[in-house]
Amino acid sequence: MKKIAIFATLACTMASSVFAEGMIAQLCGRDHQNEVATFADVTSNPDGFYIRSLRTQLSHGDARIVKAVGDSYYLCTVSAARPDMDQTKALLAMKERAVKYLFVPVDALGPDACPKDGLS
Repeated sequence: MKKIAIFATLACTMASSVFAEGMIAQLCGRDHQNEVATFADVTSNPDGFYIRSLRTQLSHGDARIVKAVGDSYYLCTVSAARPDMDQTKALLAMKERAVKYLFVPVDALGPDACPKDGLS
């Protein structure tokens, strides 16, 4: 009986990991690489998450925060230049990156983390 429970737990963990990888590939693109610069690049705070390399704060409830299985943060970015910008602003923002999605480990959220999103 213990072997069945261990196997079931292992299968669920592997399935959720594969699901998370599939979700990342679907939202960020198949060949996307994690853009978290270092382990300490993303820090949680009472208002949400701060990404140091981009100098960006994402507040709880932001649609760009995705709860994920795993033990590390995963960051997808896009160019900060948008089609609705005039040419000068687009050229200035061309080398800058903006957050597309931040995948946050469920363990990092904790039981009381994101009180504003209603999902915790």
